[in-house]
Parts: sequence; C-alpha cells; structure tokens
Amino acid sequence: MPKIDRRNQKRPLCYDPRRKKFIFFREITSGKEKIIPLENLSLDDKKLLVVERQKTGPDYRVQSMSGMPYTRDDVVKAILKDEEFGRMTVEAEVSMLKDLLSEIQRNLEEK
Repeated sequence: MPKIDRRNQKRPLCYDPRRKKFIFFREITSGKEKIIPLENLSLDDKKLLVVERQKTGPDYRVQSMSGMPYTRDDVVKAILKDEEFGRMTVEAEVSMLKDLLSEIQRNLEEK
C-alpha cells in the first residue's frame, strides 16, 4: 500500500457526487468506501475535489516560472474563477490522484 502521511490522510482522494461525499484513504483501505473513478466525475466535481484537498492541506506558496507567487487561498480562487493557473492545478492534481488511486486499487486486489 502506498505510504500516506497522517496529514495527507485528512485530504480526500475521491468524491461521490451522488452522495456529495468526499472519500478518504482510510475509508478506502478499510473497505468502508469504494474508489470512485475520477474519469466518472464532471469537471465541476473534479474542481470541488481539488479545492477541498487544497483547503484541508497545509498552507503553502507556489510560483510558476513566469508568474506571481500563489498562496493556498490564491490557488483555490484561481480554480474557482477558472483561471489558467487553476485549470493547470486541477489537471495536475487529478493526474496525481489517478495514479495514487490506481496504486491503492492494485494493492487492494492483491490482498
């Protein structure tokens, strides 16, 4: 199973739009919840998931090569306003989550 530190265990890994429920690592690994494939989510649901992950994670600063520095709150605003930096953030986060969820699924199947 992939190693996920305590702080990141508090961040959702997927989202069930029918129940409006964020799903976490421990819920998946305990069998309480199933992985909802991110491919099945609408763009708005993906944004909702990424925004929630940003809000529940630690504060940070990030800067693009040619742009201004962004705080966590700036990143959330960029996502919600559908700015280019926000779209790139959603794309990168969803890609990372797909890989992580795939690894978790493989490990669950091996049990």
